[in-house]
Amino acid sequence: MTHEQFPYLLFLKMYRSDLQNEATAYIEGIPDLTAIEKRQFHLISISFLQFLANQMKQQQVNLEALQYWVRVHQHGLPVDKSNYFPIAIEHVLRTVLDSIDHSNKEAILATHEEVMNQSMRSFMQLLEKPIATLELTKASLKQLDAFSIELIQLNGTEDLPLLLVKAEEIFQFKRCIFYSYNPWLNEFSGVIGAELPKVQRMQGNIEIEPVFTLKKPIFLKDPAPYVQQVAIDLFGLSSVIFIPIEYEQQLFGWISFDQMGETFDCDNEKLFLLEQAGKRLGMYLARKQLRNHLNHRMQLSEKEYTILYLLAEGYKNKEIANVLFLSEFTVRDYVQRLMDKLQANNRTQIISTAFRMGLVE
Repeated sequence: MTHEQFPYLLFLKMYRSDLQNEATAYIEGIPDLTAIEKRQFHLISISFLQFLANQMKQQQVNLEALQYWVRVHQHGLPVDKSNYFPIAIEHVLRTVLDSIDHSNKEAILATHEEVMNQSMRSFMQLLEKPIATLELTKASLKQLDAFSIELIQLNGTEDLPLLLVKAEEIFQFKRCIFYSYNPWLNEFSGVIGAELPKVQRMQGNIEIEPVFTLKKPIFLKDPAPYVQQVAIDLFGLSSVIFIPIEYEQQLFGWISFDQMGETFDCDNEKLFLLEQAGKRLGMYLARKQLRNHLNHRMQLSEKEYTILYLLAEGYKNKEIANVLFLSEFTVRDYVQRLMDKLQANNRTQIISTAFRMGLVE
């Protein structure tokens, strides 16, 4: 990348909001994209612009960071329509540059072309050996079998902390954290892991977290561009791996692996191994007997169940009162009972905990 990059990055930082709005409008107007693909392109475009804007601190685009960004987002870009991505971003830049009659337009576009070409080269290189085509070595299969044995022997959410400890031992990591997913609120929340008070502070909407948005296995040698700084500082993160936990398209959450501040490498085989472990954990969480076990652990009255489901659907206290013919004060009392029984501090935690315990589907 030979062109002066600071004017380019400064422009992206200053006009990020305009660029994002223009990107949304342009992508919506592409007739060849399905609604799901438009959503994918929207998320990846916003993330790309945000990533580049954040590079202004270094006054240049860090090539290694760019390659990691591509690796994080490689599964979010439909291969057969990937050409729309550079076209859309260039259109967005030209439109905003023209609208403000920027004096450095050509230099900014030249720098952008270099950055985008490098991004697409990295994307194509990853396609040459997709993770899904890998086969595990005997050593990796032995680890996966050991993890499967632990899954067979355990059966309950009370065993999840122990299971994470076993995962640390089997896959040779110093820390493993489980983050649950709330599909109604589209949010993640830290649930299980060492230093639990710190873990439980981690929560938010997945759309602001690229590692959760894509719902794919991700290794970040340097998490700084992709993980909130508060999480990096809180856990002393260096390198980290995120693995989705799902079964038959039902996402339960994610587990992260790291070495407590130590930088490490992770090849495609290791990432594939952990992805398979995540799928088996998803099967574990989806077991009918497990979900029944969870349901029986919590005794709620019919009214409490009804209010819980309405909370999960996004109803406010006043709306619940109207549909159930109760006073808002009565509804507030029921919500407080749910908080007490689920050991939750707020409505969001009520829903998140209820989902993890199988009380709501």
